[in-house]
Amino acid sequence: MKVNAASRPVRLVLTAVIVLACIAVATASCTQPPDDDIECDLTVVGDGEIVLTYADIKAMTPCEGRGGFFNTVGIVYGPFEARGVPLESVCDLVGGVGSSDAVRVSAPDGYSMVFSYDQLGGDFATYDPVTMREQPHGELEVILMYEQDGEALSQEYGRPLRVAIVGADGLLTEGAYWVKWVNRVEVMSLE
Repeated sequence: MKVNAASRPVRLVLTAVIVLACIAVATASCTQPPDDDIECDLTVVGDGEIVLTYADIKAMTPCEGRGGFFNTVGIVYGPFEARGVPLESVCDLVGGVGSSDAVRVSAPDGYSMVFSYDQLGGDFATYDPVTMREQPHGELEVILMYEQDGEALSQEYGRPLRVAIVGADGLLTEGAYWVKWVNRVEVMSLE
């Protein structure tokens, strides 16, 4: 097949337009929305019930730390620089958590995890991110993370809120605890 020399510039222009369009689409899908545009209705249930917006959560005193997790097949994620609010502080807004209570954290996809009073105090097995051997840890905090490595969470990683277990050591915990897309926190009496 013989190509007309006059059609080559047209093909080059069309190719360039297609490439630029692909770059624009890829860039648009990677940008994070401003905080004002992040939708979040976090229902917190205890002695009463309240609904917190993303702005409400960001207005609370933040907690920062390092932590990561591994999934059931051993793939490691992190450790990340995490910023969020302590789960215990969120529970304090509805009466707090006592030693005979547990806290259920849920997502709209039906996944949930129950945290004991001791776990809210940092009682978790932790693992070295390189060797995967269990390792003792310093203080740990269970937080509702809204920033990971200095950026608002992406949808893939759990926006608007994700549970994270963090401390100064940057150790790993089991991934089952790291609930994504958190939309409900419930303080439950075990008595």
